[in-house]
Amino acid sequence: MSHELTPEQKYEFDLQGYIVLKGHYDEQAVAELHAGIDELQAIPIDYETYGRLGVASYYLAAAMKDPEHEFWQGGHRPDRRPHPETGGVGRVDHALCGTDKFDLMVRDPVLRAIHTELAGGSVFISATYYIEKIGPCAGGGLHNGGYPVDRDIYYAYDHTNGRFACKSTKSVVILSDMTKVENGPFAAIPGSHKANFSCPFDMSDASKNPMAVPVLAAPGDVVIFSEGMTHNAYPVINETIRRSVFFNYMPAIGRDNLPFQRMSIYPEHVLERLEDQIDLLASPGYI
Repeated sequence: MSHELTPEQKYEFDLQGYIVLKGHYDEQAVAELHAGIDELQAIPIDYETYGRLGVASYYLAAAMKDPEHEFWQGGHRPDRRPHPETGGVGRVDHALCGTDKFDLMVRDPVLRAIHTELAGGSVFISATYYIEKIGPCAGGGLHNGGYPVDRDIYYAYDHTNGRFACKSTKSVVILSDMTKVENGPFAAIPGSHKANFSCPFDMSDASKNPMAVPVLAAPGDVVIFSEGMTHNAYPVINETIRRSVFFNYMPAIGRDNLPFQRMSIYPEHVLERLEDQIDLLASPGYI
């Protein structure tokens, strides 16, 4: 592996539930990821087209199993409404199936090494998507946390073997200026990945929760966090466009990467394109 977490990063991740890689991607890479979102937004919102490519709507199972679902008729979440000029939608899941512009993240040895270290062993990429928010718009509801324990997203550290053992971690590549709270940055409740109580404060909006903090970041920064930490985003209170790309990593050995259980099962055209990364996309799992 080409990268190891420093003692400072390990302490910060264990204490807070997240770390930030400042300036991880340069302007060219940021432009490439923006172009990937543009490509995904240009895909016709059609049930058969999405199904053939392998991409999905953010309604996921509900829309992908129902050709009459409101998504195919133009229905969208209020906080992810289509872009007023281009008509681009706020999220497309299984993004690797619709563009090769995110491949740079798949091939990123630093991200792979960090998530491998956080998992305590080999990982696979279980979800790929972007989120675009057109301001002004509400922030999303805060979710997850250390309690009640969710076996699919929990945070853990194995003291016996001296290693992390996280079930689910994410990289969020920041593509827009989120150095100001009014731009709708990532929201976190630090330490909540180890909480023994459900959060008693308002979970509907980070700006209403006194425990939440904004994770201020610039284009090219990467926020790496435990999925077990309470998180979402702050409201966008101006007219900016907020874009970020999400990659989810999970241990390669586990129930969720077995046939019919994996969050993502990549089609052949993706596996052929990324043949050099096949172990990161099509891990055999535990049989």
